[in-house]
Amino acid sequence: MSKPIPWFSVETGPEETEKVNQVIASNYINDGNVTREFERRCAEVLGVKHCVGVTSGTVGIALALMAVGIGPGDEVIVPDLTFIATANAVRLTGASVRLVDVEPRRFALDVAKAEAAIGPKTRAIVPVDVNGRGADYVTLEALCKKRGLELICDAAEAFGSRFQGRPLGSFGRASAFSFSANKTVTTGQGGMVATNEDAVHDRLRELKDQGRRHQGTGGNDLHPVLGFNFKLTNLQAAVGLAQLDRLERRLDGFRKRNRWYQELLGDCPGIVLPAVDDNGGEITQWTDALIDRADDVEKALTAEKIGSRRFWLPIHRQDSYKRPDSGFDASIEASAKGLWLPSHFSLTEEEAERAASVVRRALK
Repeated sequence: MSKPIPWFSVETGPEETEKVNQVIASNYINDGNVTREFERRCAEVLGVKHCVGVTSGTVGIALALMAVGIGPGDEVIVPDLTFIATANAVRLTGASVRLVDVEPRRFALDVAKAEAAIGPKTRAIVPVDVNGRGADYVTLEALCKKRGLELICDAAEAFGSRFQGRPLGSFGRASAFSFSANKTVTTGQGGMVATNEDAVHDRLRELKDQGRRHQGTGGNDLHPVLGFNFKLTNLQAAVGLAQLDRLERRLDGFRKRNRWYQELLGDCPGIVLPAVDDNGGEITQWTDALIDRADDVEKALTAEKIGSRRFWLPIHRQDSYKRPDSGFDASIEASAKGLWLPSHFSLTEEEAERAASVVRRALK
């Protein structure tokens, strides 16, 4: 019997164990010096001035919005095809969500439709770098400047990827990353906010740590402004540091995996593998495909013990954000056809060939 092929899986090893044991031996397992080192290393990768560790990518988006003044009474534009966390993060600030359709092949926010959706209460846009594909930041930055809007980027799935040669996470006033279990770098749960602005960085520090800009004692500290508790611990950061040491190897593996699938399925009728901008440094976390009979292919893969994952439901079809289907054609089509193929870190060419063979048979 053939060995199961996971869609994606966490990979840890003795490096994580060693770093976590060092934190435990230090007897300081809260947010501290190890978290600061993880923030510094992430800032180097992203080419930004500051990084601030937080409890999740969702919280990262929310705090970034709060840091630039978004709150109750404001409206924020969000793409309709994304994990629901993007919209939920906006709601966490007290602002309302305005959903906008996406581009049909890159799955990023449709900038022309976003501009048409701007209303009197619109204060910010949160584009999403879906699966490491950058939003159209050239146009978005110009649009936000012209209309006086804040640009906060959801780069949750884009750690290590680039847009036109520039690291994703370095656009807008701030960008948020996720380190959940199915990401290129994981800390189990956790997130990071990247920014080049000192004022935004200082406000993020206050928001994540009960209004304190610098680490306190938990006793008679001063808390001059409102803040909360969204700290990333030394234990989590230790895992993240060990993962960062594997980053380049993992990114190289992603490039190789995408080439395999392109060679194996690029000419297959009934399937489209959206392009990746290799020259611009774009790297997808998972290989994505638009498949005419995605349900049949998913069932065929499952029957052969091969993992895959469907694209999200459009947010406008979720009960918390229910809207009519009108105006969301690209999101609806991508959701119906979208499938992420097996993309785990240790995927072999033989496993990719096996998965591709099942896809081809299912589409005949």
